[in-house]
Amino acid sequence: MRKTVTGIVNTIKYMKNLSNDYEVADSIGVSRGALANAKKRNSISFFDELVQFCDQENLSLDFIRHNPPAVLKTIIAPRNFVSGEDSGLIEVSVYSIENADKLDFSNIDPVGTVAIPRELSKDENVVIRVAGDSMEKLLMKGANAVIDRNSKEIVSGSVYAFRIPHEGNIVRECYSEPRGLSLVPYNKNYPKAQVEWDDFDQDMIIGKVSCSVLNVFR
Repeated sequence: MRKTVTGIVNTIKYMKNLSNDYEVADSIGVSRGALANAKKRNSISFFDELVQFCDQENLSLDFIRHNPPAVLKTIIAPRNFVSGEDSGLIEVSVYSIENADKLDFSNIDPVGTVAIPRELSKDENVVIRVAGDSMEKLLMKGANAVIDRNSKEIVSGSVYAFRIPHEGNIVRECYSEPRGLSLVPYNKNYPKAQVEWDDFDQDMIIGKVSCSVLNVFR
């Protein structure tokens, strides 16, 4: 299902860390009035500019079709904060994606720490460090991602961490199709893969990637 123009604008805001519609218009290379009119009519009149924008940003035009579950929320948290019971943040360990499927992290060294909202600090959640650039523009290399290991029901267009035999742990957009699960990298330089239903095992799903966490200096 195709997104609304407002949905497309909000997606670009997430991906580019923008705050205002005029910044989106400037990024795409269209006038601010043209973007405002497109949102009002819910019709894009600058498709060529949008295609060029995707080429420049190494993005797939698929994001026009995807509903909001495909867009990860990015949480901004200060790198330096004062911990305490009254703080809305808590510092947690970050693990490598290779260890994302572990049940016990007590004997595993973390690769770092990150401040996250307290409501995300749950037993079922694990924060992992993204490796590689296959999900670039959505999850950059070195980004921190929160995986909800209790969420294993596939929602097409959402992002999941998978344990793939002979390949290891990966993060991909996931689509349920008649023949199987389509695992799609956000970076279009990487090929998509498919797991046939006959070969699919529920245990391949480590969990749903619920959000990314960006720590900044404040």
